[in-house]
Amino acid sequence: MAAASSSTEINKNKSRNQNYDLDWLKHTNANQFLTEERRLINNLKSSSVDRGSQKKMSRYNGEINRMTYEQVLHELNRKNLSITGELDLLKRRLKHHYKAELLNNDHLGRSPLETYQQRYEYLAVIDFEATCDENQPENYQHEIIEFPIVLIHVQTVTITDTFRSFCRPVLKPILSDYCQKLTGITQEQVDAAPEFPETLKNVENWLNDRNLLSSKRKCAFVTDGPWDMAKFLRLQCYLSNIEYPHWAKKWINVRKAFGSFYSTKRCGILAMLSKLGLNFDGHRHSGLDDSINIAKITMELIKDGCVLIVNEFHRPTDVRSDPVDSSQNCLFDTNGDDFDPQQQEEDDKIIQFISEEDDKTLHFISEEQESEKESIQHLGKLLPVTVTKEQSQRKLSYHLGDLLK
Repeated sequence: MAAASSSTEINKNKSRNQNYDLDWLKHTNANQFLTEERRLINNLKSSSVDRGSQKKMSRYNGEINRMTYEQVLHELNRKNLSITGELDLLKRRLKHHYKAELLNNDHLGRSPLETYQQRYEYLAVIDFEATCDENQPENYQHEIIEFPIVLIHVQTVTITDTFRSFCRPVLKPILSDYCQKLTGITQEQVDAAPEFPETLKNVENWLNDRNLLSSKRKCAFVTDGPWDMAKFLRLQCYLSNIEYPHWAKKWINVRKAFGSFYSTKRCGILAMLSKLGLNFDGHRHSGLDDSINIAKITMELIKDGCVLIVNEFHRPTDVRSDPVDSSQNCLFDTNGDDFDPQQQEEDDKIIQFISEEDDKTLHFISEEQESEKESIQHLGKLLPVTVTKEQSQRKLSYHLGDLLK
């Protein structure tokens, strides 16, 4: 994504001083979310392993940790699994495969892809390109100049369709030389393109033609980091004086899912591809090419058994506030750490069940709990014991994601 490095830093102190109490949760869609959460957990628990199998899994993990590179490759080959990627990632892949076998309670060779049921039928990858300059000021108003979508069919793990439209900027209609060189987008391409409001209509027509915004098909949007939706799209809708699209209020941050699933630090597209043993195809900072490469990363996660679930979204009022004001926290993050890639201790503790080695993660909500209040209190016990009650409630509200439609 162009100009991401120059995005205005969020004031984290304001976020951490906000109070999210149980009354707030009660008056949101938390009840619906907890019901759905129980369903997902019960589905996992219904196929969870017994204590004997848990001991086997623990033993397998220890054996895998002690394996050499050659031994890991041999075992992956024997299991007909991909052998591309760094050693740590290969070991995680092998562990997920063994866990899939235990969840199946058999050794028929079914892969994690065949074991875990994905939540969405389609995943739509988006990576905007925006106006930028080499020495731009901190409050530079970026305008979207490329709107790409790469559509993944989850069941077949293939790219089935793409959309691409350039956008004509209004505030700074002449692209800087730096922007053109960085993105590969020419002045002629944006001059011939529609302005953003028309582009957004074309995007929604494209999505509706494929029934991707209807309730009949479950589709989630995927980005690399929070900036596409939380900053660039929000700013563009503000500048264009149009309503922020409802379907873009929640999304899957793939670098967060990647870091959580493979137990590694969050990183950018090139680093994720490198860890997977893959190369970048195309021109860096081309929106379409970036989206295709993000789709490649996403498909590898699916193949290895990562259950992808929305992990970031806007608060209800954020899309109507001033995105140029750097004091406003525009992101409702599942772990409350906003844009800081180093804070991952509690990353996706609720939504990334499958990435954990210990099956104790399948028992976040006990069967004996009967009310939403009890569920909330129980979930709060999962939070670090060193935090205050206020911090725990705030942290909990971050975990109760996916509240917007």
